[in-house]
Amino acid sequence: MSRRAARENRDEAIEKKRRRRWRALWISLGVFVVLVGIVVAGGFAAKRLYDQAMNVRGHLQSAMADVSEVKSAVLALDTTKAQTAAARLAQKTAAAKAGTQGRLWEWAENAPYLGDDLAAVRLVAETTDKLATDVVTPASTLSLAAFQPKEGRIDVAAIQNLLALIDDIDAGVTESIAALEPIDREALIPEVSAGVAQLDDALGEIQPLLSPVRDVVSVLPNALGANGPRNYLLMFQGTSEARSLGGNAAVFTVLEANNGALNTTASITSFDFRQPTLEPVVPLDPEAVAIYGEKIGKWTPDFTMVPNFPEAVRILDGWWAREGFPPTSAVLSIDPVALSYILAATGPITLETGDVLSAENAVSLLLNEVYFKYKNPLDQDKFFTATADAVFGKITSGQFAPAALIAAVTKAVEEHRLLYISDDAAEMELVAKTPMTGVVPADSADKSVLGVYVNDNTGSKMSYYLDMAINSCVQDNALRGQVTLTSNISPEAAANLPKYVSGPYFEPGTISSYVAIYGPAGAQAMDVLIDGAPAQLLSSGQHLGRPVFKVEILNRFQSAHTLTFTFSGSPNPLGETDVWHTPMTRATAVTATCD
Repeated sequence: MSRRAARENRDEAIEKKRRRRWRALWISLGVFVVLVGIVVAGGFAAKRLYDQAMNVRGHLQSAMADVSEVKSAVLALDTTKAQTAAARLAQKTAAAKAGTQGRLWEWAENAPYLGDDLAAVRLVAETTDKLATDVVTPASTLSLAAFQPKEGRIDVAAIQNLLALIDDIDAGVTESIAALEPIDREALIPEVSAGVAQLDDALGEIQPLLSPVRDVVSVLPNALGANGPRNYLLMFQGTSEARSLGGNAAVFTVLEANNGALNTTASITSFDFRQPTLEPVVPLDPEAVAIYGEKIGKWTPDFTMVPNFPEAVRILDGWWAREGFPPTSAVLSIDPVALSYILAATGPITLETGDVLSAENAVSLLLNEVYFKYKNPLDQDKFFTATADAVFGKITSGQFAPAALIAAVTKAVEEHRLLYISDDAAEMELVAKTPMTGVVPADSADKSVLGVYVNDNTGSKMSYYLDMAINSCVQDNALRGQVTLTSNISPEAAANLPKYVSGPYFEPGTISSYVAIYGPAGAQAMDVLIDGAPAQLLSSGQHLGRPVFKVEILNRFQSAHTLTFTFSGSPNPLGETDVWHTPMTRATAVTATCD
């Protein structure tokens, strides 16, 4: 090869090498540019994704305030405000849902690390939006006005129409709960997991509320006489003369419900009964007689001594049939304290006697002052009857705040001041789940049950001056209890008591109370003491499937006496104690401490 050819070949090789270096450089630069572009694009996408997620979060958090506003407005009967808040809520949840849509969000859901969290956020947004549409918006149209009487009548058709609405709301909640089930919360970051849990908990709270509402709405039409007239007996128990179930039942009102129309048809007092009888008006439970005596079936003031509302009503039915009073299909018992709660919802009421009855003075006026003002028992009963008629008239005219009335009734039920029994099986199925049954549960597998029942033995209205406190403790499979009765009447006040209040058998200022204690099934009562000294048992035995004993506690003027006892030997392990007790004039302090 010539030198020239060799030089040309060398130059060509050098050129090719130079070109390879430039190509490699450009490729490297290209790759770098692409990588930079990817990083920049990724950062832009991440920023956009972050902004989307924050917007979603903001919309969902803001929506919670609207949910609360819908609830408050529904309870306040402000349908317009409720629907406005629901519409605002729907806009926010729709915006939250829209923020989780698009290719970027879809792509990010399939990415590692945060993909599960973004998928969960989207599902929460979609579920919340569905709730706004299928639950909250329909609920905003729910008007408690359907339950409010107008001119003595409740619109039965309006209540019946609520059933379909409640069913739709329930279905929406059920679907939302099911939508959250597939989420693996353990794979989520804490913030997202907490958000899912918050929504799930909220849904879990809604559903238990819907079921009882539906149950109540389902029985109301028939209860209001949609299928024919229903007669109710309203029974007033005066806690100033304590009885196991509350007090002496001396005033009765018969109400008729006919296709939503509510009317009083009869008013009866204890003076309308011919008593005492030579024999009980119905055959009596021998176990109840062993504790309380046959007087529970011979005197009307004493049938509520039996701490078993169905049994007490059975005895009352015997009196009712004996006197030929109008038959009724249900009995509702209420006391003046519960009445004071209701007056907080209706506002003050002026009676035909000129007295003004309010939430503040109802208890003192009905249980004490009336006996100073009206000396004749007949006049007293007229006053009580006028009170019953006035309160009933205020309620049937719709002059009350529905939310406040619901709260009042709920409080009265929880304190065992509102008892109910009916011949309608559907109604009793609902009552069976509440203290309105007026009888301690037969099964105490989950809880120990302690029953504390007070019965006045003074033949007076002196229980008004008594307060009660109860403490119980389960230790070493034994239930230990203390019951303290405190009298707050001074010698000066006792000296001015009308005879009808102080009673004919004891000196004024003395209060004799029979206290019956019911223990856990299968246990035995031991170590029964009053103020540390052995107590004399007036009676003992078995009743309502439980051991029971009865003692007398005697208070003189301002004084306190404590009954202590132990129930042991239960075949079943004793757990947390559920205390059932006589509803006194003032709240009973119930504690569970072990000294």
